[in-house]
Amino acid sequence: MPDVQFKRTEYDGAQSRWRLVRDVCKGSETVKHRGDLYLPRPNPGDTSDDNKARYLSYIARSVFYNATGRTKNSLVGAVFRTWPTLTVPAALDYVAKDVDGQGVSIYQQSQAVIGHLLEVGRHGLLVDYPTVESGAVSVADSVASGIRPTVASYVAESIINWKARKVGGQYLLSLVVLKEVVDKETEDGFGVEAKDQYRVLRLTDEGVYQQELWDEEGGWTAATEVQTPLDGAGQPWRVIPFIFVGSENNDSSIDDAPLYDMAEINIGHYRNSADYEEASYLVGQPQPWMAGLDEQWRDHLEETGIYLGARAPWLLPANGTCGMLQAQPNTLAKEAMDAKESQMVALGARLIERGSAVKTATQADNESAAEHSVLSLVVSNVSEAYTQCLAWMQQFMRLSGEAEYKLNQDFSQITLDATILSALFNAVQGGRLPAADFWQYLRDRGVINPEKTDDQIRGELEAETASLGLDDEEDEDDGAAAGNT
Repeated sequence: MPDVQFKRTEYDGAQSRWRLVRDVCKGSETVKHRGDLYLPRPNPGDTSDDNKARYLSYIARSVFYNATGRTKNSLVGAVFRTWPTLTVPAALDYVAKDVDGQGVSIYQQSQAVIGHLLEVGRHGLLVDYPTVESGAVSVADSVASGIRPTVASYVAESIINWKARKVGGQYLLSLVVLKEVVDKETEDGFGVEAKDQYRVLRLTDEGVYQQELWDEEGGWTAATEVQTPLDGAGQPWRVIPFIFVGSENNDSSIDDAPLYDMAEINIGHYRNSADYEEASYLVGQPQPWMAGLDEQWRDHLEETGIYLGARAPWLLPANGTCGMLQAQPNTLAKEAMDAKESQMVALGARLIERGSAVKTATQADNESAAEHSVLSLVVSNVSEAYTQCLAWMQQFMRLSGEAEYKLNQDFSQITLDATILSALFNAVQGGRLPAADFWQYLRDRGVINPEKTDDQIRGELEAETASLGLDDEEDEDDGAAAGNT
């Protein structure tokens, strides 16, 4: 009997790592909700209600400082400090506003993909197209009717099974199983229920791409729907238009999660915080004491009560003494927290503490080189994956021309240096630097819209020159010079 719910061993082995980083990045509420998973229960053998109540207080007093989530957000922000470059044919312009059919732009979707890769090191993109009869409508009619290819984004947890086989001189994906959760209407038409379904992407023995849907209605024993997607020429696909995106490369293997080490230390910091807050609660308040009292004085003080403060002196018998017990500072848990904060700083959590000295730009770049090298690799993989998806979308729509999506890989603070700008401009004027390279320099620094092509820039400059009448003036000067000769 076929088992569409089968999960690969590598997938099961990565689940605990993925869950740890996901939970930590979500923040305090999620981590505390996990209870014993991340914060061991004191006296676990004591199952009394009192011990359960004490544990709830133990969690409530703890402080979770989400350095990992803040680091992830700052790294994604560093990538989009410079806007990505999107180059597509006119018929694919819609991806700038809606790449998945649900109103999410390619920019927003790629931001989320980078965040997922930093958390778990794995993601998936599927290019899909509505089922239509081949040649029934033109490309223009398809776009006008909303019949267009989209890019669906799949988190690592939803990619439960995959296979590859050698075809000719290369390995191609032959099977991908995607777990999806869809909303089903209840019988009254108002409510919704979340139901599981599995989307199976299969390359048949004949080398034809098929897509299957499996759900409860089929009893998980057979596909309830089978389709054979066709390309723009009406031909079946010879590859599965699905691409893995990884933190190291874009093959089907599971890559390391870049933020996993930091997340582990973050959880250790959380446990130290719980112990520190518990100790402060138990022994943080001063404790009064008395000695040299007989039973009569003891009973008298218990009856009248004891008050603290300068206006309530304690009357004691002869030879009676009193004082206040104050716990000595317990620095062990605090030192452990400080050590873990330093470790997280070393792993890239730059937002935890500020430097004690002003650093030069060169020093700052050198200190963050290791972190940025990991981020650069992630960004490069995402750019390549989306460029491949755009090529598949072109194939669906029978389009030609250049299609590329390029994300920024320079994460240093971009500045516009007047001296360098002047030198580059003079080099262009002197014919020692192509204008296209100068325009790229201005694109990288936000002076020119990153999505403007060289031809668009050249056309705008020529139009501006014509509108100012500079061409006519030059023609008159040339005519006058000719007359003088």
